[in-house]
Amino acid sequence: MQCQTRLFESLNATTFYKKASKLCTVCNEQWDEMKLEIDGRCEKCLKQLNVAETICLDCAFLSEKFNLMDKLYCAYQYDGIVKEMIHQYKFMKDVAIAEILVEKIRLPHQKYDYVVPIPSSVYKDQERTFNPVRFVLDLKQVNYHCLLRMQSRPKQSKLSKPMRAQLANPFEIISMVDLKEKNILLVDDIYTTGLTAHHAAQLLFDRKIRKFDVFTFAR
Repeated sequence: MQCQTRLFESLNATTFYKKASKLCTVCNEQWDEMKLEIDGRCEKCLKQLNVAETICLDCAFLSEKFNLMDKLYCAYQYDGIVKEMIHQYKFMKDVAIAEILVEKIRLPHQKYDYVVPIPSSVYKDQERTFNPVRFVLDLKQVNYHCLLRMQSRPKQSKLSKPMRAQLANPFEIISMVDLKEKNILLVDDIYTTGLTAHHAAQLLFDRKIRKFDVFTFAR
């Protein structure tokens, strides 16, 4: 699907009950090269720590304003073929890429009271004709709840981390479900500074949730 190589998979006892991969061997190997190695990374946000860092400076920065997530779950770096395919999916509107993401990503096995996709703006969803996070969750048949809505905000890639931190919370809660003492899994496509996820969680903590984790396609 990605490199347009024609796929041939022999039928045997191993492959008979296994769904055929959407990617060729070369592309699968490139995905494997983008897998995150846990060693040398922050236990909470999976940031690659510098040799001189004894604590994660990103988490320290976020902790000044937010209740921190319990843990980020993510298997892939946002680089190489992973970055190319997510860009093709989100910005080139190639919805077929969602099938590859469904094949590659694995949500955590922990039990959560609510799985909550972090929303993108209504304008962006209308422009691309789909929501990139919810579409993947739908294909994976994940039961989720849309508790949040994003209001319009400046493009994040144009802002520095301190500038992003000064922005008003772009989210609002649109559901009145009881969240007290609930465990929440927030789902997004990419984790960069963590500000988006923690802005979303801030509203959930106002509703007295117990804790939240984050799952993203790439980091």
